[in-house]
Amino acid sequence: MHPVLLDLGFFQLRTYGVLVTLGVILGVWFAAKHLKRFGIPENKVWDVAVAAMVFGILGARLAFVIQHWDYFRLNPGEILAIWHGGLTFYGVLLGVIPILWAIRRYRWNFWAVLDATIPGVTLGIAIGRWGCFFNGCCYGKPTDLPWGVVYPEHSEPHIEFGGVPVHPSQIYESIGDAILFVLYLLLLKKIGTRKPGVVGALALILTPAVRFFVDFTRAYEPNAYILGLTFNQWIALGLAAIGLALLIYRWRAES
Repeated sequence: MHPVLLDLGFFQLRTYGVLVTLGVILGVWFAAKHLKRFGIPENKVWDVAVAAMVFGILGARLAFVIQHWDYFRLNPGEILAIWHGGLTFYGVLLGVIPILWAIRRYRWNFWAVLDATIPGVTLGIAIGRWGCFFNGCCYGKPTDLPWGVVYPEHSEPHIEFGGVPVHPSQIYESIGDAILFVLYLLLLKKIGTRKPGVVGALALILTPAVRFFVDFTRAYEPNAYILGLTFNQWIALGLAAIGLALLIYRWRAES
């Protein structure tokens, strides 16, 4: 749609990069504000967040490249071109490494960090998916629904499907995650300090659930499916199972 936000000739400001960056910053800001309630300094949160961002972006790009290896093995110069779009949400899990290190090093409350991290990531995705929409990546399958989106000529969706309307899968995920983030805010306000970890565990179920269902509308290569589901959907099921186990454990522990 509008992949370039500002073009100065010698420099292009990509819409994708701006919105993904904005999503990350607001997600970390939310996490820092929440963790402050547990006595964790905001500057420490930002320090760890920078390391988590680096690990997360590398993981998200690596996962995307692996999923689309048929393309990247023929276009190796595009592997590092993150500004063209192409980050897989679950690759961001690599960013957990610095967070776990900080929990151990600074003795942070693991459950409070969970409450801050998963909703923060949800907010980041809700904003970042608009970057995908304007960039023309992560698009959906053809549809005859009235809100189907027709991408301009020379865009990837137009080239793949011949200019027919496609599902705005990016917007589906953005709306779903935005609604969930509001729900998480309300729950954190009500039980966040009394039952730390409950909201984070619930978010570990619901946020992947949004991706699971949205993926049925997403356009993927035929080799992206395993037993009828995409790799991302299998990861979503795994995360939801972990979230359910944590939710049961924390709810019983705090009851």
